Amino acid sequence: MTLWRDMDKIKEDVRLVIAFALAVIIIIIFGRFRAPQQPVSPQPQSTPRVISGEKTAPEQNVIPGLSPEKAGEEKIYEDSRYIIKYDTAGGVIKNIGLKKYTRPDESALNIFDGFDLLLTYSLEKPEDAYKPYSPVEKENAIYLQNITGNIHVEKNVSIPSELYTFTATVKISNRGKEPLHLKNYILSAGALNISRSQMKSRGDKEFSPPEILIKSNGKVFKANVSRAKREAIYENTEWIALKQRYGLVLVKPGIRQKGFITVSTDNSLKTGFLYDDLEVLPGETKNIELLVYAGPSDYFVARDEIKEKEIFGTGFFSAMGRFLFIILSYIHRVIPNWGWAIIILTLIIKAVFFPLTQKSLRSMKALQKLRPYLQDIQKKYKNNPQQMQKELMNLYKEYKINPFGGCLPMLIQFPIFIGFFIALRNSVFLRGAPFILWIKDLSVPDTIVKIGGFPLNLLPIIMAVTSFWQQKLTPQEPSQKALTYMMPAMFLFLFYNFSSGLLLYWTTMNIAGLIEQYYVHKK
Repeated sequence: MTLWRDMDKIKEDVRLVIAFALAVIIIIIFGRFRAPQQPVSPQPQSTPRVISGEKTAPEQNVIPGLSPEKAGEEKIYEDSRYIIKYDTAGGVIKNIGLKKYTRPDESALNIFDGFDLLLTYSLEKPEDAYKPYSPVEKENAIYLQNITGNIHVEKNVSIPSELYTFTATVKISNRGKEPLHLKNYILSAGALNISRSQMKSRGDKEFSPPEILIKSNGKVFKANVSRAKREAIYENTEWIALKQRYGLVLVKPGIRQKGFITVSTDNSLKTGFLYDDLEVLPGETKNIELLVYAGPSDYFVARDEIKEKEIFGTGFFSAMGRFLFIILSYIHRVIPNWGWAIIILTLIIKAVFFPLTQKSLRSMKALQKLRPYLQDIQKKYKNNPQQMQKELMNLYKEYKINPFGGCLPMLIQFPIFIGFFIALRNSVFLRGAPFILWIKDLSVPDTIVKIGGFPLNLLPIIMAVTSFWQQKLTPQEPSQKALTYMMPAMFLFLFYNFSSGLLLYWTTMNIAGLIEQYYVHKK
Protein backbone atom coordinates (compact mmCIF):
# COMPACT_ATOMS: atom_id res chain seq x y z
CA MET A 1 0.00 0.00 0.00
CA THR A 2 2.93 2.31 0.63
CA LEU A 3 3.94 2.01 -3.01
CA TRP A 4 0.47 3.06 -4.13
CA ARG A 5 0.56 6.07 -1.82
CA ASP A 6 4.02 7.02 -3.13
CA MET A 7 2.69 6.91 -6.68
CA ASP A 8 -0.02 9.38 -5.64
CA LYS A 9 2.73 11.91 -4.93
CA ILE A 10 3.83 11.86 -8.56
CA LYS A 11 2.05 14.46 -10.65
CA GLU A 12 -0.56 13.04 -13.04
CA ASP A 13 1.10 14.49 -16.12
CA VAL A 14 4.42 12.87 -15.14
CA ARG A 15 2.71 9.51 -14.70
CA LEU A 16 1.09 9.93 -18.10
CA VAL A 17 4.46 10.52 -19.79
CA ILE A 18 5.91 7.51 -17.92
CA ALA A 19 3.02 5.35 -19.13
CA PHE A 20 3.42 6.51 -22.72
CA ALA A 21 7.19 6.00 -22.68
CA LEU A 22 6.94 2.55 -21.08
CA ALA A 23 4.23 1.46 -23.48
CA VAL A 24 6.34 2.39 -26.49
CA ILE A 25 9.44 0.74 -25.02
CA ILE A 26 7.57 -2.47 -24.19
CA ILE A 27 6.02 -2.63 -27.66
CA ILE A 28 9.42 -2.17 -29.32
CA ILE A 29 11.14 -4.69 -27.06
CA PHE A 30 8.57 -7.44 -27.49
CA GLY A 31 7.68 -6.63 -31.07
CA ARG A 32 11.10 -6.45 -32.71
CA PHE A 33 14.00 -7.01 -30.35
CA ARG A 34 14.89 -9.67 -27.83
CA ALA A 35 17.84 -7.91 -26.24
CA PRO A 36 16.98 -5.70 -23.24
CA GLN A 37 17.01 -1.98 -23.85
CA GLN A 38 17.98 0.73 -21.39
CA PRO A 39 15.43 3.59 -21.39
CA VAL A 40 16.83 7.06 -21.22
CA SER A 41 15.52 9.17 -18.36
CA PRO A 42 14.37 12.66 -19.39
CA GLN A 43 16.50 15.48 -18.08
CA PRO A 44 14.62 17.91 -15.84
CA GLN A 45 14.38 21.50 -16.94
CA SER A 46 16.20 23.90 -14.71
CA THR A 47 14.96 27.28 -13.66
CA PRO A 48 17.53 30.00 -14.37
CA ARG A 49 18.85 32.00 -11.46
CA VAL A 50 20.18 34.58 -13.88
CA ILE A 51 18.84 38.09 -14.21
CA SER A 52 18.39 38.13 -17.98
CA GLY A 53 21.97 36.96 -18.51
CA GLU A 54 23.49 39.88 -16.62
CA LYS A 55 23.64 38.96 -12.94
CA THR A 56 23.13 35.99 -10.71
CA ALA A 57 21.04 35.84 -7.63
CA PRO A 58 23.12 36.26 -4.47
CA GLU A 59 23.92 33.30 -2.25
CA GLN A 60 22.30 34.83 0.82
CA ASN A 61 18.65 35.81 1.05
CA VAL A 62 18.49 39.46 0.06
CA ILE A 63 14.71 39.29 0.41
CA PRO A 64 14.24 37.88 3.91
CA GLY A 65 11.30 35.91 5.15
CA LEU A 66 9.12 37.96 7.47
CA SER A 67 6.31 37.26 9.88
CA PRO A 68 4.11 39.68 11.81
CA GLU A 69 5.23 40.45 15.35
CA LYS A 70 1.62 41.07 16.33
CA ALA A 71 -1.34 39.26 14.85
CA GLY A 72 -3.79 41.39 12.95
CA GLU A 73 -7.52 41.04 12.56
CA GLU A 74 -8.86 38.81 9.82
CA LYS A 75 -11.60 40.42 7.73
CA ILE A 76 -13.85 38.92 5.08
CA TYR A 77 -15.12 40.53 1.90
CA GLU A 78 -18.04 38.67 0.38
CA ASP A 79 -20.30 39.28 -2.59
CA SER A 80 -22.29 37.09 -4.97
CA ARG A 81 -19.12 35.62 -6.50
CA TYR A 82 -16.20 35.96 -4.08
CA ILE A 83 -15.20 35.21 -0.51
CA ILE A 84 -11.93 37.06 0.13
CA LYS A 85 -10.07 36.94 3.43
CA TYR A 86 -7.62 39.73 4.26
CA ASP A 87 -5.58 40.71 7.30
CA THR A 88 -5.16 44.14 8.88
CA ALA A 89 -1.54 43.25 9.77
CA GLY A 90 0.24 44.49 6.65
CA GLY A 91 -3.02 44.97 4.75
CA VAL A 92 -2.58 41.69 2.88
CA ILE A 93 -4.92 39.28 1.10
CA LYS A 94 -4.73 35.76 2.52
CA ASN A 95 -7.32 33.79 0.60
CA ILE A 96 -9.48 34.21 -2.50
CA GLY A 97 -12.45 31.87 -2.85
CA LEU A 98 -14.84 31.58 -5.76
CA LYS A 99 -18.45 30.61 -5.08
CA LYS A 100 -18.85 29.08 -8.53
CA TYR A 101 -17.56 25.61 -9.52
CA THR A 102 -17.86 24.26 -5.98
CA ARG A 103 -18.54 20.75 -4.78
CA PRO A 104 -21.61 20.03 -2.62
CA ASP A 105 -19.60 20.16 0.62
CA GLU A 106 -17.77 23.41 -0.21
CA SER A 107 -18.61 27.05 0.30
CA ALA A 108 -15.95 28.26 -2.15
CA LEU A 109 -13.29 27.08 -4.59
CA ASN A 110 -9.90 28.32 -3.40
CA ILE A 111 -8.25 30.32 -6.16
CA PHE A 112 -5.50 31.68 -3.95
CA ASP A 113 -4.79 29.99 -0.64
CA GLY A 114 -1.61 31.56 0.69
CA PHE A 115 -0.72 34.84 2.30
CA ASP A 116 0.97 38.20 1.84
CA LEU A 117 -0.64 39.21 -1.47
CA LEU A 118 -0.12 43.01 -1.72
CA LEU A 119 2.35 43.12 1.20
CA THR A 120 4.56 46.22 0.80
CA TYR A 121 7.72 47.33 2.60
CA SER A 122 11.24 48.63 2.08
CA LEU A 123 14.12 46.20 2.57
CA GLU A 124 15.79 48.89 4.66
CA LYS A 125 12.81 48.87 7.05
CA PRO A 126 11.38 45.33 7.10
CA GLU A 127 9.82 46.08 10.49
CA ASP A 128 7.23 48.22 8.67
CA ALA A 129 5.97 45.26 6.61
CA TYR A 130 3.18 44.20 8.97
CA LYS A 131 2.18 47.53 10.42
CA PRO A 132 -1.55 47.73 11.18
CA TYR A 133 -3.98 48.90 8.52
CA SER A 134 -7.47 50.21 9.11
CA PRO A 135 -10.21 48.83 6.84
CA VAL A 136 -12.72 51.24 5.35
CA GLU A 137 -15.99 49.87 4.01
CA LYS A 138 -16.55 50.56 0.33
CA GLU A 139 -18.86 48.98 -2.21
CA ASN A 140 -17.21 46.39 -4.49
CA ALA A 141 -13.80 47.14 -3.02
CA ILE A 142 -11.31 46.29 -0.30
CA TYR A 143 -9.85 49.50 1.07
CA LEU A 144 -7.16 49.68 3.75
CA GLN A 145 -5.06 52.55 5.02
CA ASN A 146 -2.16 53.14 7.36
CA ILE A 147 -1.05 56.48 8.76
CA THR A 148 2.38 56.54 10.35
CA GLY A 149 3.48 60.09 11.11
CA ASN A 150 3.37 62.06 7.89
CA ILE A 151 3.28 58.99 5.65
CA HIS A 152 -0.09 57.71 4.44
CA VAL A 153 -0.33 54.36 2.65
CA GLU A 154 -3.59 53.30 1.02
CA LYS A 155 -4.39 49.96 -0.60
CA ASN A 156 -7.46 49.81 -2.77
CA VAL A 157 -8.66 46.68 -4.57
CA SER A 158 -11.59 47.24 -6.93
CA ILE A 159 -13.52 44.02 -7.43
CA PRO A 160 -15.55 43.77 -10.67
CA SER A 161 -19.11 42.54 -10.72
CA GLU A 162 -18.60 40.17 -13.68
CA LEU A 163 -14.93 39.76 -14.66
CA TYR A 164 -12.17 38.05 -12.70
CA THR A 165 -9.63 40.85 -13.19
CA PHE A 166 -9.17 43.27 -10.29
CA THR A 167 -7.46 46.65 -10.31
CA ALA A 168 -5.25 47.16 -7.26
CA THR A 169 -3.60 50.45 -6.33
CA VAL A 170 -1.07 51.23 -3.61
CA LYS A 171 -0.88 54.96 -2.86
CA ILE A 172 2.02 56.38 -0.86
CA SER A 173 1.49 59.99 0.24
CA ASN A 174 4.16 62.15 1.88
CA ARG A 175 2.57 64.88 4.01
CA GLY A 176 5.80 65.86 5.68
CA LYS A 177 8.52 68.32 4.78
CA GLU A 178 11.29 65.83 3.99
CA PRO A 179 11.56 63.56 0.97
CA LEU A 180 10.71 59.90 1.57
CA HIS A 181 13.20 57.43 0.13
CA LEU A 182 12.01 53.84 -0.21
CA LYS A 183 15.02 51.89 -1.35
CA ASN A 184 14.44 48.33 -2.61
CA TYR A 185 10.69 48.52 -2.16
CA ILE A 186 8.91 45.15 -2.18
CA LEU A 187 5.41 44.52 -3.47
CA SER A 188 4.40 40.90 -2.88
CA ALA A 189 2.51 38.92 -5.51
CA GLY A 190 1.77 36.28 -2.89
CA ALA A 191 3.36 33.61 -0.76
CA LEU A 192 2.59 29.91 -0.58
CA ASN A 193 3.42 27.15 1.84
CA ILE A 194 5.09 24.48 -0.28
CA SER A 195 5.20 21.74 2.36
CA ARG A 196 3.04 18.83 1.20
CA SER A 197 2.69 17.51 4.76
CA GLN A 198 1.28 20.81 5.98
CA MET A 199 -1.07 21.04 3.01
CA LYS A 200 -2.30 17.49 3.66
CA SER A 201 -2.79 18.28 7.33
CA ARG A 202 -5.29 20.92 6.19
CA GLY A 203 -7.17 18.23 4.30
CA ASP A 204 -6.27 19.47 0.81
CA LYS A 205 -6.50 16.17 -1.09
CA GLU A 206 -5.97 17.88 -4.45
CA PHE A 207 -2.73 19.59 -3.50
CA SER A 208 -0.06 19.68 -6.15
CA PRO A 209 2.91 22.06 -6.18
CA PRO A 210 1.89 25.30 -7.88
CA GLU A 211 3.52 26.51 -11.05
CA ILE A 212 5.22 29.87 -10.76
CA LEU A 213 5.55 31.56 -14.14
CA ILE A 214 7.42 34.81 -14.73
CA LYS A 215 7.70 36.71 -17.99
CA SER A 216 10.99 38.57 -18.11
CA ASN A 217 12.47 40.33 -21.16
CA GLY A 218 9.94 38.64 -23.43
CA LYS A 219 10.69 35.12 -22.17
CA VAL A 220 8.56 32.99 -19.87
CA PHE A 221 10.32 31.12 -17.08
CA LYS A 222 8.80 28.33 -15.01
CA ALA A 223 10.04 28.00 -11.48
CA ASN A 224 10.36 24.48 -10.12
CA VAL A 225 8.69 25.06 -6.76
CA SER A 226 9.60 21.68 -5.26
CA ARG A 227 13.31 22.23 -6.00
CA ALA A 228 13.61 25.91 -5.20
CA LYS A 229 16.46 26.42 -2.73
CA ARG A 230 17.27 30.09 -2.90
CA GLU A 231 16.08 33.21 -4.59
CA ALA A 232 16.06 34.20 -8.22
CA ILE A 233 15.58 37.72 -9.57
CA TYR A 234 14.35 38.64 -13.06
CA GLU A 235 14.78 41.95 -14.88
CA ASN A 236 11.96 43.70 -16.78
CA THR A 237 9.23 41.47 -15.41
CA GLU A 238 5.91 41.87 -17.23
CA TRP A 239 3.86 39.58 -15.00
CA ILE A 240 3.99 36.87 -12.36
CA ALA A 241 1.51 34.00 -12.27
CA LEU A 242 0.76 31.48 -9.52
CA LYS A 243 -1.02 28.61 -11.23
CA GLN A 244 -2.58 25.62 -9.50
CA ARG A 245 -4.89 22.88 -10.72
CA TYR A 246 -8.02 25.00 -10.77
CA GLY A 247 -6.87 28.44 -9.65
CA LEU A 248 -4.77 31.16 -11.20
CA VAL A 249 -3.51 34.44 -9.80
CA LEU A 250 -1.82 36.67 -12.37
CA VAL A 251 -0.26 39.92 -11.16
CA LYS A 252 0.73 42.48 -13.77
CA PRO A 253 2.35 45.82 -12.82
CA GLY A 254 1.60 49.00 -14.71
CA ILE A 255 5.30 49.44 -15.42
CA ARG A 256 7.77 46.58 -15.80
CA GLN A 257 9.87 45.96 -12.70
CA LYS A 258 12.24 43.38 -11.32
CA GLY A 259 10.53 40.18 -10.28
CA PHE A 260 11.71 37.75 -7.64
CA ILE A 261 11.13 34.30 -6.20
CA THR A 262 12.57 33.30 -2.84
CA VAL A 263 12.16 30.41 -0.41
CA SER A 264 12.12 31.28 3.28
CA THR A 265 13.36 29.20 6.18
CA ASP A 266 9.73 28.46 7.13
CA ASN A 267 9.35 26.53 3.84
CA SER A 268 7.23 29.21 2.24
CA LEU A 269 7.73 30.50 -1.26
CA LYS A 270 7.40 34.23 -1.83
CA THR A 271 7.19 36.05 -5.11
CA GLY A 272 6.67 39.65 -6.13
CA PHE A 273 8.21 42.81 -7.56
CA LEU A 274 11.27 44.76 -6.46
CA TYR A 275 11.35 48.54 -7.02
CA ASP A 276 14.94 49.79 -6.87
CA ASP A 277 14.24 53.22 -5.47
CA LEU A 278 10.99 55.06 -4.85
CA GLU A 279 11.21 58.72 -3.88
CA VAL A 280 8.12 60.55 -2.65
CA LEU A 281 8.64 64.30 -2.38
CA PRO A 282 6.86 66.45 0.23
CA GLY A 283 3.19 66.83 -0.70
CA GLU A 284 3.50 64.16 -3.42
CA THR A 285 1.58 60.90 -3.86
CA LYS A 286 3.08 57.91 -5.67
CA ASN A 287 0.72 55.37 -7.21
CA ILE A 288 1.66 51.75 -7.85
CA GLU A 289 -0.98 50.18 -10.07
CA LEU A 290 -1.56 46.51 -10.71
CA LEU A 291 -3.91 44.29 -12.65
CA VAL A 292 -4.73 41.09 -10.79
CA TYR A 293 -6.55 38.17 -12.39
CA ALA A 294 -7.92 35.87 -9.67
CA GLY A 295 -10.09 33.16 -11.16
CA PRO A 296 -10.13 29.66 -12.67
CA SER A 297 -7.01 28.49 -14.50
CA ASP A 298 -9.23 26.84 -17.12
CA TYR A 299 -8.33 28.16 -20.55
CA PHE A 300 -11.97 28.33 -21.65
CA VAL A 301 -12.84 30.56 -18.68
CA ALA A 302 -9.76 32.78 -18.60
CA ARG A 303 -9.06 33.27 -22.32
CA ASP A 304 -11.26 36.37 -22.67
CA GLU A 305 -9.37 38.20 -19.92
CA ILE A 306 -5.84 36.83 -20.18
CA LYS A 307 -4.03 37.45 -23.44
CA GLU A 308 -0.80 35.86 -22.20
CA LYS A 309 -1.39 32.48 -23.86
CA GLU A 310 1.97 31.14 -22.62
CA ILE A 311 0.30 30.54 -19.27
CA PHE A 312 -1.96 27.87 -20.74
CA GLY A 313 0.58 26.13 -22.97
CA THR A 314 1.11 26.55 -26.70
CA GLY A 315 2.28 23.12 -27.86
CA PHE A 316 0.69 20.51 -30.11
CA PHE A 317 -0.92 18.54 -27.29
CA SER A 318 -2.40 21.67 -25.70
CA ALA A 319 -3.92 22.65 -29.04
CA MET A 320 -5.30 19.14 -29.54
CA GLY A 321 -6.75 19.14 -26.04
CA ARG A 322 -8.56 22.42 -26.64
CA PHE A 323 -9.91 21.16 -29.96
CA LEU A 324 -11.28 18.03 -28.29
CA PHE A 325 -12.78 20.02 -25.44
CA ILE A 326 -14.57 22.31 -27.88
CA ILE A 327 -16.22 19.23 -29.40
CA LEU A 328 -16.95 17.94 -25.90
CA SER A 329 -18.62 21.25 -25.00
CA TYR A 330 -20.89 21.08 -28.05
CA ILE A 331 -21.91 17.54 -27.09
CA HIS A 332 -22.57 18.73 -23.53
CA ARG A 333 -24.95 21.39 -24.82
CA VAL A 334 -27.11 18.65 -26.32
CA ILE A 335 -26.64 16.14 -23.49
CA PRO A 336 -26.01 18.14 -20.29
CA ASN A 337 -24.00 15.48 -18.48
CA TRP A 338 -20.21 15.59 -18.76
CA GLY A 339 -19.88 11.83 -18.25
CA TRP A 340 -22.15 10.95 -21.16
CA ALA A 341 -20.48 13.67 -23.25
CA ILE A 342 -17.08 12.03 -22.62
CA ILE A 343 -18.45 8.61 -23.63
CA ILE A 344 -20.00 9.98 -26.84
CA LEU A 345 -16.82 11.83 -27.81
CA THR A 346 -14.83 8.65 -27.12
CA LEU A 347 -17.07 6.67 -29.46
CA ILE A 348 -16.71 9.36 -32.13
CA ILE A 349 -12.92 9.15 -31.85
CA LYS A 350 -13.10 5.36 -32.03
CA ALA A 351 -15.32 5.52 -35.10
CA VAL A 352 -12.93 7.91 -36.86
CA PHE A 353 -10.02 5.52 -36.36
CA PHE A 354 -11.99 2.33 -36.99
CA PRO A 355 -10.74 1.84 -40.59
CA LEU A 356 -7.14 2.01 -39.36
CA THR A 357 -7.88 -0.29 -36.42
CA GLN A 358 -9.69 -2.77 -38.66
CA LYS A 359 -6.80 -2.88 -41.09
CA SER A 360 -4.34 -3.28 -38.22
CA LEU A 361 -6.25 -6.16 -36.62
CA ARG A 362 -6.52 -7.98 -39.94
CA SER A 363 -2.82 -7.45 -40.54
CA MET A 364 -2.00 -8.96 -37.16
CA LYS A 365 -4.30 -11.92 -37.80
CA ALA A 366 -2.68 -12.54 -41.18
CA LEU A 367 0.77 -12.25 -39.60
CA GLN A 368 -0.15 -14.95 -37.11
CA LYS A 369 -1.08 -17.31 -39.96
CA LEU A 370 2.34 -16.75 -41.52
CA ARG A 371 4.14 -17.74 -38.33
CA PRO A 372 5.30 -21.17 -39.68
CA TYR A 373 6.81 -19.53 -42.77
CA LEU A 374 8.48 -16.87 -40.64
CA GLN A 375 9.99 -19.52 -38.41
CA ASP A 376 11.29 -21.44 -41.43
CA ILE A 377 13.00 -18.32 -42.80
CA GLN A 378 14.51 -17.55 -39.40
CA LYS A 379 15.95 -21.07 -39.11
CA LYS A 380 17.18 -21.19 -42.71
CA TYR A 381 19.02 -17.85 -42.58
CA LYS A 382 19.92 -17.69 -38.89
CA ASN A 383 23.60 -17.18 -39.82
CA ASN A 384 22.83 -14.55 -42.44
CA PRO A 385 20.80 -11.74 -40.79
CA GLN A 386 20.78 -9.52 -43.87
CA GLN A 387 19.37 -12.23 -46.12
CA MET A 388 16.86 -13.25 -43.42
CA GLN A 389 15.62 -9.66 -43.19
CA LYS A 390 15.33 -9.46 -46.97
CA GLU A 391 13.32 -12.70 -47.16
CA LEU A 392 11.04 -11.59 -44.34
CA MET A 393 10.32 -8.29 -46.05
CA ASN A 394 9.60 -10.09 -49.33
CA LEU A 395 7.14 -12.34 -47.51
CA TYR A 396 5.42 -9.33 -45.91
CA LYS A 397 5.23 -7.62 -49.30
CA GLU A 398 3.82 -10.71 -51.01
CA TYR A 399 0.98 -11.03 -48.50
CA LYS A 400 0.55 -7.24 -48.14
CA ILE A 401 1.25 -7.22 -44.42
CA ASN A 402 2.67 -4.37 -42.36
CA PRO A 403 4.69 -5.98 -39.54
CA PHE A 404 4.30 -2.82 -37.46
CA GLY A 405 0.57 -2.47 -38.16
CA GLY A 406 -0.44 -3.82 -34.77
CA CYS A 407 1.32 -0.98 -32.97
CA LEU A 408 -0.17 1.88 -34.96
CA PRO A 409 -3.58 2.21 -33.26
CA MET A 410 -2.01 2.45 -29.80
CA LEU A 411 0.71 4.87 -30.93
CA ILE A 412 -1.88 7.10 -32.60
CA GLN A 413 -4.25 6.84 -29.66
CA PHE A 414 -1.70 8.02 -27.10
CA PRO A 415 -1.30 11.57 -28.49
CA ILE A 416 -5.09 11.88 -28.43
CA PHE A 417 -5.09 10.54 -24.89
CA ILE A 418 -2.49 13.11 -23.84
CA GLY A 419 -4.47 15.91 -25.49
CA PHE A 420 -7.66 14.76 -23.79
CA PHE A 421 -5.77 14.47 -20.50
CA ILE A 422 -4.63 18.10 -20.74
CA ALA A 423 -8.18 19.19 -21.56
CA LEU A 424 -9.84 17.26 -18.73
CA ARG A 425 -7.26 17.50 -15.95
CA ASN A 426 -7.63 21.22 -15.26
CA SER A 427 -11.18 21.62 -16.52
CA VAL A 428 -13.09 23.47 -13.85
CA PHE A 429 -16.34 22.42 -15.53
CA LEU A 430 -15.81 18.81 -14.44
CA ARG A 431 -15.15 19.80 -10.85
CA GLY A 432 -18.05 18.45 -8.81
CA ALA A 433 -19.81 17.22 -11.95
CA PRO A 434 -21.56 13.88 -11.26
CA PHE A 435 -22.04 11.04 -13.71
CA ILE A 436 -24.11 8.02 -12.65
CA LEU A 437 -24.18 5.46 -9.86
CA TRP A 438 -21.05 5.68 -7.69
CA ILE A 439 -19.30 8.37 -9.77
CA LYS A 440 -20.21 11.57 -7.97
CA ASP A 441 -17.37 13.79 -9.19
CA LEU A 442 -15.59 13.41 -12.55
CA SER A 443 -12.60 15.47 -11.39
CA VAL A 444 -11.45 13.00 -8.68
CA PRO A 445 -10.90 9.22 -8.48
CA ASP A 446 -14.08 7.15 -8.22
CA THR A 447 -13.38 5.77 -4.74
CA ILE A 448 -16.25 3.57 -3.58
CA VAL A 449 -14.77 2.61 -0.20
CA LYS A 450 -11.53 2.78 1.78
CA ILE A 451 -10.07 -0.38 3.25
CA GLY A 452 -7.53 0.34 5.96
CA GLY A 453 -7.00 3.79 4.49
CA PHE A 454 -6.44 2.38 0.98
CA PRO A 455 -8.93 3.72 -1.60
CA LEU A 456 -10.75 1.16 -3.72
CA ASN A 457 -11.18 2.83 -7.12
CA LEU A 458 -13.39 0.87 -9.50
CA LEU A 459 -12.79 2.49 -12.90
CA PRO A 460 -9.03 1.79 -13.06
CA ILE A 461 -9.76 -1.86 -12.21
CA ILE A 462 -12.34 -2.06 -15.01
CA MET A 463 -9.83 -0.37 -17.31
CA ALA A 464 -7.15 -2.94 -16.43
CA VAL A 465 -9.52 -5.89 -16.91
CA THR A 466 -10.72 -4.66 -20.32
CA SER A 467 -7.12 -3.97 -21.31
CA PHE A 468 -6.22 -7.54 -20.31
CA TRP A 469 -9.00 -8.99 -22.49
CA GLN A 470 -7.94 -6.79 -25.38
CA GLN A 471 -4.44 -8.23 -25.13
CA LYS A 472 -5.84 -11.77 -24.89
CA LEU A 473 -7.88 -11.31 -28.08
CA THR A 474 -5.03 -9.69 -29.98
CA PRO A 475 -3.03 -12.10 -32.19
CA GLN A 476 0.49 -12.18 -30.78
CA GLU A 477 3.82 -13.85 -31.27
CA PRO A 478 4.93 -16.15 -28.43
CA SER A 479 7.54 -13.56 -27.46
CA GLN A 480 4.78 -11.03 -26.93
CA LYS A 481 2.66 -13.08 -24.53
CA ALA A 482 4.09 -11.20 -21.55
CA LEU A 483 2.38 -8.07 -22.88
CA THR A 484 -0.96 -9.63 -21.93
CA TYR A 485 -0.07 -9.21 -18.27
CA MET A 486 2.50 -6.41 -18.25
CA MET A 487 0.53 -3.69 -20.04
CA PRO A 488 -2.70 -3.92 -17.96
CA ALA A 489 -0.71 -4.14 -14.72
CA MET A 490 1.40 -1.13 -15.69
CA PHE A 491 -1.66 0.96 -16.60
CA LEU A 492 -3.44 -0.02 -13.38
CA PHE A 493 -0.44 1.02 -11.32
CA LEU A 494 0.16 4.35 -13.07
CA PHE A 495 -3.47 5.42 -13.60
CA TYR A 496 -4.98 4.19 -10.35
CA ASN A 497 -5.47 7.66 -8.86
CA PHE A 498 -6.38 9.47 -12.07
CA SER A 499 -9.63 11.41 -12.21
CA SER A 500 -12.72 9.39 -13.06
CA GLY A 501 -13.43 11.60 -16.08
CA LEU A 502 -10.14 10.62 -17.72
CA LEU A 503 -10.52 6.95 -16.78
CA LEU A 504 -14.07 6.98 -18.13
CA TYR A 505 -12.62 7.93 -21.51
CA TRP A 506 -9.94 5.23 -21.38
CA THR A 507 -12.31 2.49 -20.16
CA THR A 508 -14.87 3.35 -22.83
CA MET A 509 -12.09 3.19 -25.42
CA ASN A 510 -11.14 -0.30 -24.19
CA ILE A 511 -14.73 -1.60 -24.28
CA ALA A 512 -15.23 -0.19 -27.78
CA GLY A 513 -11.95 -1.84 -28.76
CA LEU A 514 -13.21 -5.23 -27.54
CA ILE A 515 -16.33 -4.83 -29.68
CA GLU A 516 -14.14 -3.93 -32.68
CA GLN A 517 -12.00 -7.03 -32.19
CA TYR A 518 -15.03 -9.29 -31.90
CA TYR A 519 -16.47 -7.79 -35.10
CA VAL A 520 -13.24 -8.16 -37.09
CA HIS A 521 -12.53 -11.70 -35.91
CA LYS A 522 -16.05 -12.91 -36.66
CA LYS A 523 -16.18 -11.36 -40.09
